[in-house]
Order: sequence, then C-alpha cells, then structure tokens
Amino acid sequence: MTESVELMNKYGEPLRYDRNFTGPRQKDRSCTDVPCLLLFALFLAGWGYIAHYAITRGDLNLLLVPTDSFNRKCGMDSGVLNKKNLFFFDMNKCIDPIVPLTGCPTPQVCVETCPRQTFVWDTMKDQLSFEDLHSRLICLTEEHKAKIRTKSDIEQAIKDNQCARWYIKSAPFLKRCLFEFSQGVCDYIPSFLLQGGRSRRELQLLPGNASTETQLQAQVMAMTMAEAQALVVPQANSKQTPVEEEPIVQCKRRLNEAVIKEKMMQTDTRLAKLVGNMVAHFYNGTHDAQRLGEEIVEDLVNSWSIVLVACFCTLVASLIYIALMRWLSAPILWFSIFGVLIGLLVGIYYTVKQYIFWEKTPTVPLHGLNLQSQVKNVLQNQNTWLYLSIFVGVCFVVILLLVIVLRKRIRIAIALTKEGSKAVSSVISTVFFPIFSWILFMAAIAFAIGVGLYLGSIGDPSFRMVRQLTESGEVTTEDCICEGPAINYTVGGSCDPNVFQQSCSVRQTAFFQTQRISCTKTTCSFDSIVNPLKIKWAIFYNVFGFLWLSFFISAFSYMVLASTFARWYWTFKKRDVPYFTLTRAFCQTAFYHLGTVAFGSLILAIVRLIRLVLEYIHEKLKKYDNAVTRAILCCMRCFFWLLETFLKFLNRNAYIMCAIHGKNFCSSAADSFNLIMRNFLRVVTLDQVTDFLFFLSKLLLTAGAGVSTYYFLANNPAIIQLHYNAVPTTVVVIAAFFITSVFFGVYSTAVDTLFLCFLEDCERNDGSPEKPFFMSKQLMKILGKKNNLPPRQRRGK
Repeated sequence: MTESVELMNKYGEPLRYDRNFTGPRQKDRSCTDVPCLLLFALFLAGWGYIAHYAITRGDLNLLLVPTDSFNRKCGMDSGVLNKKNLFFFDMNKCIDPIVPLTGCPTPQVCVETCPRQTFVWDTMKDQLSFEDLHSRLICLTEEHKAKIRTKSDIEQAIKDNQCARWYIKSAPFLKRCLFEFSQGVCDYIPSFLLQGGRSRRELQLLPGNASTETQLQAQVMAMTMAEAQALVVPQANSKQTPVEEEPIVQCKRRLNEAVIKEKMMQTDTRLAKLVGNMVAHFYNGTHDAQRLGEEIVEDLVNSWSIVLVACFCTLVASLIYIALMRWLSAPILWFSIFGVLIGLLVGIYYTVKQYIFWEKTPTVPLHGLNLQSQVKNVLQNQNTWLYLSIFVGVCFVVILLLVIVLRKRIRIAIALTKEGSKAVSSVISTVFFPIFSWILFMAAIAFAIGVGLYLGSIGDPSFRMVRQLTESGEVTTEDCICEGPAINYTVGGSCDPNVFQQSCSVRQTAFFQTQRISCTKTTCSFDSIVNPLKIKWAIFYNVFGFLWLSFFISAFSYMVLASTFARWYWTFKKRDVPYFTLTRAFCQTAFYHLGTVAFGSLILAIVRLIRLVLEYIHEKLKKYDNAVTRAILCCMRCFFWLLETFLKFLNRNAYIMCAIHGKNFCSSAADSFNLIMRNFLRVVTLDQVTDFLFFLSKLLLTAGAGVSTYYFLANNPAIIQLHYNAVPTTVVVIAAFFITSVFFGVYSTAVDTLFLCFLEDCERNDGSPEKPFFMSKQLMKILGKKNNLPPRQRRGK
C-alpha cells in the first residue's frame, strides 16, 4: 500500500498526499462513483423504453397532417373529413428552398384521392367535351366547381385561380400529392419545362422563371390527346434513351437537377430582396437598398470557393500558430499588454479631444427615427465623450496597476501557456478530438427531438369551432346554426367534426323554400393534441434526458483531454510520452470514471432544468405584470445562473483531479477547490491572462484571415470579379473566428490541466532526487527552484 502521511503546507493547512506520488495513477485505478453510473445506465434504459413506447404508440402523421388554403386539416376538420390528401395547383412553385419558411405560394385544396391522370387545359380544351373537362377539374371548393356551366366559365375560373390549369398524374407522399412519372414521361414533359428548339430528351429548363402566368400561357404544352394518355398508360413501343440507367431513374434525376437549379436562381432573387429590406433600415429607406441587396447576394454566390479555401487556410494557420506559441508566447503577450495600454492612451486623448470639440460646438439634434440619425445624435453629445474618457482612463489605470503588481505571476502564466503549446503539439490528435464530441452531441439532439415528436403525437386530438378569415384578414360572418347534439356548440368552444358536419348548416331561402347547406366559412378545426398525464411526464423525462446526456458528452470529452495533458505533464522526460496517449486516456475514462462524469453532469443537468422551469414560469407570469413576482423571479434566475457558472468551474477542476488521482467526484472536487483556494491569486491571474492571450490569438488569426482574403480579392480581379470585396471577407472573418475558437478551446483545456498539475507539483515536490519537480526549467527558473539530480537522472529535452 502507498504510504499516506499528514503534512502541513506553506499556509499551515493540513495536506494529505502520497509520498511516492509521481503522477496520474495507471495500474491501481478503480471505478469511481459506480452508483451514479448505474443510475445513469438505468436512466438511459428508461429513456430507451420511453422511446420504444413513443415510436410504437405515436403517429407522426398527426403532426404532419397537411393544411389547405382555408386552414383546414385534411381528413380531420369538418368539411374535409373524407379528403385526406393535399393537392397543389402549381407544384412547380413549391420546389423552392425557402418554402419551409414562407410556405408554398399556390392554392392548395384537400382531395379524396390524388389525380390518377394528367390534365392540361390549354391542350385539352379543344379535344375533350365539356363534361369530360368538368369532371377533371380540381377547384378550391365544390361550390366553385358547381357554378361552372360552360367552357368559358372554366377559362374564367382558371384565370381567377379558382381551378387548376394543369396537373400531372400524382401519388400521395406524406398525404401530399406529388408528381408520379411513368416510364415514358420524358417524351411528354410539358414544353414550358423545356428549352425551345431542343429535344425534349435534353431536359434543359428555360433560363427564366417558367412558372409565371405569362410564360405558362406563351409556352403551353404541345401535347396531343394521345400524348396525355401516354402519361398514364405508356405505349409499348415508346422510345427510350439508350443509356445504362433506367429511363425513369434518369428522367427523375435530370428533371430534379434542372428544376432545383432554376429554383436556386429564384431563391437568389428572393434572398436579395430580403437583404435589401434589411439594408434599407440603415439606408434611410432609399431605393438603392434593393440594388445593394442584390449585389451582396450575388457576391456571396460567386465567392463560395474563395471562402472555403480561406477557411481551410485558417485551420492550417491555427495548427501552426499553436506550435509556434512555445517560442513566441512571451513576446506576443507582452506586446499585447503594452499595445492595449498604448491603445487606451490614444483612446483617452481622442475622447478628451472630442469632448472639448463638442462642448464648444453646440448642435441641433437630428429628429429622424432611423438608426443612422440616432447614432449621430449620440456621437454629437458631449456627455457621451466625457463618460467614455472617464471609462477609458479608469481601464488604463486598473490594467497598469495590475501589470505592475502581478508581473511575476504573468511570467508564470506565459510559461504555462508555453507548456500548453508543447502539450498540444506533442499530442496533436487532441485538436481533432472535439469532432467526436460533436458527432455524439448531434446524435443526442436527433434522438431527443425524434422521441419528443413521437411523444407529442400521443393523445386525443381536440377541436374548436372557428370562423375563417377573409383575404383581407377580417373574420367571416356566416350564420352557421347548430342543432341536435351540436346545439351547444359556440365559436371558440370545443366540438366534434363528425357531429358538426352532420348537425351544423346554413339556411338559405330560394323560391320560397328553405334549404340547408353545409357551413363553409365556419368549421370545426383541429386545435391540438391533448397528451395524457403520463405522456407529459415522459416529455419532461425526455427533456431532462437530453440535458443529462449532453452534459455527460461534454464532461467525458473534457476528462479525456485532461487525462491526456496530465499524463504529458507527469512524464519526467517529455520525449518519453507514450504513443497513443489520447487513446489510453479515452480507455481510462471509459473504463474507470464514467460514474464521475455522470455525477458531475447530473448536477449541472438538475440546475439547468431548474433554470428552464424558471424561464417557463417567467413567460407564463408576464401577462400579470406583478412587480413583486418579477423581482423574485429575477433574483432566482440570477442566482441559478451564478450557481451553474460556479458548478461548471468546479466540475472542470474536479475532472482534472480525477484524471490525475483517480478519486471519486466529491473527493476530486474538494481537493481541487482547496488547492485553488490555497493559490487563489495565482488562479485569478492565470485565468485572466490566458483568457486574454487566447482572445488576442483568436483576434490575430481572424484578422489575418480577413486581411489576406481582402488583399487577394483586391489584387486578383481576373480570377473573380465582385461588387464588394468586403462581403466574402466578412463571411471569412466570422467562419475564422469559429474555427479558432474550437482550436483554442482544446488549448484552454491543456492550460487549465497543466496549471493544476503545476500547483500539485509545487506542493508535493522539493527538487530532491526522491521528489524532483516535473515542471519545465523555465518555470523552475521563475520560481527560483531547481532539481538536485545526478547527471544520469536529469531531464532530457
């Protein structure tokens, strides 16, 4: 057994440690926090059972039920109970990437079955009789269709967008009628989807928007009656394109590629309008904003390859920068500190100068309501510059005093930063390890969302009696009278769609006779799914499961990296660091410390869940506007935010101590907290200095990526011509900042781990042959310490 003795540290506090401690234990580790690991395993098993129950009992079709243009759920609401499928007047308008955000801009109606034949009014109007044409019409409502008496009425209804001009044989997909192409359909593709003068087999779309009304009329289908029938029942002797893949596969593939390409062009135009509207707020609403938006979008589309290359170069530069930090961290840090001080001096001079100028130059405030006018008013106010000069002056004095007082500890922080660079460079695989965590995290998100959707679909649907809105947004005033079992139905109250459809009607008087017709402007519409109490608890369980699992994945990744860097520090000769250090750390964490990871993540998950509950209560109590309640909730939200921040800090250090000593979570947290409290000033200094250095490093790499991209675009107009070089440069700057943040997140973990190892090293060892220091020679030089070792035991570089 390892001898354990009771000593006093330099602060006079008891310090327990193993006299023979030489670094992280490898062979004599044991599993930690096993009960919490079992609890986590049981929790995951319960979550799996809930997922199985949700998938077997739930029905996503209830959440994916289509809605027509009158806001009626197909197959669920009154009036469309027997019409479960949704038909689109012009499917071509729905093949657009922004449809999930804006909706499909074409009339949509519920139908019993999707059309099993093709209909093209412009081609068939002279080929078929009125009865055949009328039977094939698909209109907004049966009333619209019933009013049509002649072919002229059909023409007028189509022009008024009350009936579909054309449709192709369709099949239901998620209860939505989508085109179903037959074997010989490529020979009969409508001409408005083909480029004039070319073979139909080439499937080249027109460069313009072929779905507009004008082009649709100008380029009607050149189809005969036989061709239309061939779409439904392809002829046996129809010719096929002599290619290796099946004609139907090739047809669908080429058509989809062409249509999507065209729609992307249309999306560029819509996106340009969106950007133009945003720019107009800063352009005082001038008409030039729309042109500027179009140019910005065009630059983004044309420069995507340059942006990708710049991001890749940023990734490589980050790796090189981390490797160079072992030699350049000191000059960079000191240069950054003095640069900040000089910049603050310049800021003091400038703000004082502006204060004096605007004090002697009175101006009339601008009364415009746009952002530009408000900014000018602020900048022309002398008090603004007075407050800024005071703030900048205080910052200068505070930073200068901190640098003077903490200069020695800043040198320690620089040395530890160098050590962190050496550790990351020695185990370069740690830089890419976060990819593993991202994959697990994305899988957790997908699983939780899927289970939540299935759970949300379990229950009984509830319906409400509502009145539809007109195109202008006004509520309709239809006199819908309910009798019999529906006599108590009122607008806004609950109802049953079957009872409503049978018992509610509108009375009309014609030729001295009263007729009852179904209500069309008032419906019994689907409202929501009422989940049983156990399902609500299952949803709560699912939310907590996602929180626990996400914190577990983050903690596992952190402990693996901490174990890797701790092993690097406690290797006496750094050149003897074992191969596959990251793999060994991964296996060590997975075999011994999953319970500790589960314990720490459980604490954070509970606190985060409390915060979510408080946010939910806050939203619910907003309408009451009670000052006392708002104050209490504000204090509680602030307290739990601070508690979560502190627990995150405590957990990170507990994981590091567990990686070093192999103790359970509580012991590791207590040891790390006591160690930090004994070295509180060093901790604060290192934390702030390293954070500042990492921020400057990210700023330097991001600025370098932006400047390089702008310089390349400005000096190589032959390669790519843009309206504004600043557009792709801005995208590169944003992407570069995210890339560097990921890299320096690993770097920060290395420094935090090495810092705790450094504090342990200082308290446990004295430089004797029995207890030599494991820190670098530079750190020993700063602290005035050295190892008294025989020549054969001295550390190799």
